[in-house]
Order: sequence, then C-alpha cells, then structure tokens
Amino acid sequence: MIELRAGHLRLRLHPLALLMPPLALALGLRDETPALLISLIAHEVGHLAAARAARVRMDALTVMPFGCALKLDNLYALSPGQVLAVSAGGPLFSLLLLFADGALAHWGVLSPAFALNLLRVTLALLLFNLLPALPLDGGRMLYALTARRLGRDRAARLGAVMGYVVAAGLMAATVWLTLRARRFNLALPLCAAFILKGVAEDRAALSEALPASLLNALKTREAPVPVRLYAVRADCPAIRALRSAAPDAAAMYAVYRGEALAALVDERALLRLAIERPGAVVSEAINNRPFTFSYGIPV
Repeated sequence: MIELRAGHLRLRLHPLALLMPPLALALGLRDETPALLISLIAHEVGHLAAARAARVRMDALTVMPFGCALKLDNLYALSPGQVLAVSAGGPLFSLLLLFADGALAHWGVLSPAFALNLLRVTLALLLFNLLPALPLDGGRMLYALTARRLGRDRAARLGAVMGYVVAAGLMAATVWLTLRARRFNLALPLCAAFILKGVAEDRAALSEALPASLLNALKTREAPVPVRLYAVRADCPAIRALRSAAPDAAAMYAVYRGEALAALVDERALLRLAIERPGAVVSEAINNRPFTFSYGIPV
C-alpha cells in the first residue's frame, strides 16, 4: 500500500489501483474513465466536507481498484446525527455534480458527449450508494435513522443483512449476464466484493464502539455536559443498555418495571455492574424501593 500524508489525512493508494486505467481501456471505457474519476472525487469531497462540519476526525482516504473509501473515526461510536450527516455528504455532492453537469453542458463548457458520460456515471454512483445496505451510504443513513428506535446492534444487523442481499443480487446478475447474455461485467463482482468487505469492517467497527462508550463513561466531567436520557426495561441487559448510548454525551437511564418508572440510573452504575457481572440486567443496579418524583426532582 502506497501511503502519503496531507496534514492529518493519510492518502493511501492500493497497488492494484494502478491497473484501473489499462483495465478501463481493455473494457472499452476510455471515455467513461475521466467522468468516473470526477464523480468519485466529488463524492468523497462531499464526505470530507460533511465530516469537517460534523467535527468528525478523518483518518485516511484509500484509492482502491474499484473506487475510493474515506476512513473516519469509528463511525458507530458517533451519534446517529453525525453518522447521518457524514453519510449524506457524498450523495449530496453527487447530486450537486449532476446539476453542475447539466448547467455546464447548457452553457457549452462541456461537450454533449462528455456531459452525457458524466451524467450516466454520477447517476449510477448516486443510486448505487443510496441502496439501504451497509457499507453503502444508504445503509449508514438507514442505520442512523433506526438506531434510536431499534438500538445500535439491531440497526447495524439490519444494514448488514441488506448488504448481504445486495451482494448476492450482484453476483446473481453477474452469473445471469455471463450465461444468458454472453457478457461478463467485471464491475458487478467487484462491487459485491466491496460490499462484503465493508460489511465485515462495519461489524468490527460496531464491536469496537462499545469500549468507546465505556471509556466515555469513565471520563471525569469537569464542566456541565449534555445528558441523554434513555428509557429501558428493568430486565434489559446492562451491556445492551450501555451499547445504546452515544459516546459524545453523558447518559442516564430511566428504568421501567412494566408501565411504572422504577429509578434513574447513571452510566457509571451500569458500567460497574457490567464489569462485575457481564450478564447482569439493569434492575440489579437499583434497589427495590419505589421511585417517586417531586416537582420533577427524584426523592
């Protein structure tokens, strides 16, 4: 892997990426290759801009034989809002590129042939990335929109299943085109391989997000910080409750027994419980006394 540095961002070039130009020529894609590069650059610039706006640290930009990938801090250790913002940045810039392409073609800056190639490539990249499957942008947006309702684990598993479905569909399309249409499309299996590799990486990132949440709970709060309140059932596993929290804020848990509020528990109490007894449930962190409110203040 060839690696360069631009400030804090690492630029990594996969050796096989050098095969992209001759491969494109061999496949008869000489005119589409410049359009593809422009489209990929615009897409990744969108992610970079969104990450900077959401204050997410960028680690590396990797150029691979079948595209580019921007590596950020663990995406699943961020809040769902940050995940949504960063994921939507690429498709948004692709959409802006489509409008710019049409305008430049209308003003005669771009030739009709090149503008058409750029339109087709950018539209294909946009639609592909919006598929609701991990690790595509659409899958990460689906995760961000469902994480609060389903929990981070279930939302990520849903995206991973969709990723496997899309990869299987791409491989099936490759076989069908090869056997029935007598035409082999190399892009389809490459995209399937990209998705399968990305699903594995996203699952690993999700497993690493829990330690990030636990370490966040141990931070000393030297100044007022935002607190997020989570409603959990008394029989919810402590580890699962901790996993639902975002590392960018302190967490409190409203524990319910049936329809009644039983207690408020902070993240440190759950963390101590999870360390002492990994299989413990949330109710073990509270006592059995009834919990009441007086003017919104627990007594």
